[in-house]
Amino acid sequence: MKDLFKHIQQKFQGFLNGREEPDHSKADSLTSAIKEALLKKTAVHIILSDTSFTGDIIKFDTDRQQIIVKNFAKNVTRIIRVPDIQKISFVPSTVQTAQKNRFKKE
Repeated sequence: MKDLFKHIQQKFQGFLNGREEPDHSKADSLTSAIKEALLKKTAVHIILSDTSFTGDIIKFDTDRQQIIVKNFAKNVTRIIRVPDIQKISFVPSTVQTAQKNRFKKE
């Protein structure tokens, strides 16, 4: 019983002491991609854990770590937290203009 307790205690201490600082490189790359998209006014494709969303970034709130994105038809707005984003990529300009022209005609 003492051995079991010591083993559990060692594992617990190893867990607490073995923690490294969280990796901020992913968050930094997402933040820089968001800022670049805002600067260039380009559309983005955002992949979340269970869904994805494509549209223009309207606003980036650095304090709350969230972005507001509107789709190409401008009828759906979504608030997305930056930590929830798995991947963000820029939409090619040809696709962006084709989508915007498509929704202007309708």
